[in-house]
Amino acid sequence: MDTFPLTPDVEISKDYVDPAIGVTFENGVEQIRPRWSRPKLLFRISFSALSFTEKQILENFYKSHRYIPFLFNYEGKTYVVRFNKPVQIKQTAPNVYNATAELIEFWGVSL
Repeated sequence: MDTFPLTPDVEISKDYVDPAIGVTFENGVEQIRPRWSRPKLLFRISFSALSFTEKQILENFYKSHRYIPFLFNYEGKTYVVRFNKPVQIKQTAPNVYNATAELIEFWGVSL
């Protein structure tokens, strides 16, 4: 399984996706149950001052892994993740780019 090719240099945030799903009935009664056995992790990562080559590496990795899980290392642990939404790239100067990506934990694949 491939590993995410770049190390974010700006920011990584880790959020927990709530596994609860609920329904409110017309009489005001709520019914709530868990969707999964535990919360999924959502990672938001940012890059600044990527070179054109690094931007190409990120774009090519996204294009080839849009629906395929891959490995992401964070805090000394390896997570199986997939892209949760498209990578966003912004050019800030000639051949200088900022980028953000959102990765969500992917279950069903063993390491």
